Amino acid sequence: MIRVNELVAKIRKRLNDEDFNNYLFSDEEILDAINSSALEMTLEFRLNRQKKRAHLSLDNPSIDCENVLSILSVYFDNQEILERTSIERTSKQPLALLICDDRLSITPYKDGFLEVVYCEYLPILETDENISLPKVCEQALTYASLCLLLETPTNESNFNKIANYQQLLKNAKNTLSNYLNAIYSKNISFSKVVKV
Repeated sequence: MIRVNELVAKIRKRLNDEDFNNYLFSDEEILDAINSSALEMTLEFRLNRQKKRAHLSLDNPSIDCENVLSILSVYFDNQEILERTSIERTSKQPLALLICDDRLSITPYKDGFLEVVYCEYLPILETDENISLPKVCEQALTYASLCLLLETPTNESNFNKIANYQQLLKNAKNTLSNYLNAIYSKNISFSKVVKV
């Protein structure tokens, strides 16, 4: 978990925006940049995975899933469903996941057990909240948010700062990628370096 107020303080420090009587960027602008950056990272690295299971019946024909960013896998009665659609199908067509706003179901409809693995991001609204991302994402979130905030035309020297922060963001994303590979990858091999 990442504390939003600490993240906002880091961003303000990097922007040299610490005069609370005359902030360059409001908390809402910074929260918007953080939300955009976190959403992008959640999609890119498939973070915040959730799993929902339910028995579909006429009384309960769908699963409610709010803030879905991507769907990673779908199983209906222990069979993988590869197709997704937003249009109802006829009974002669193969089964597909039916996506209607925040509801997920099967089309053509039939009773059964639906399991969905998906990525979600719940936007933050206040600085006293937490972001449900690993702590190792904090640097990447900071630099991505800084890049978004500096795109606002406030100063000509911002282009150089943006280039520097984009390079730091790239390094932070590499660190995050290494972290995720170390946790989730099955075949990790390390090369030994021998100093001669």
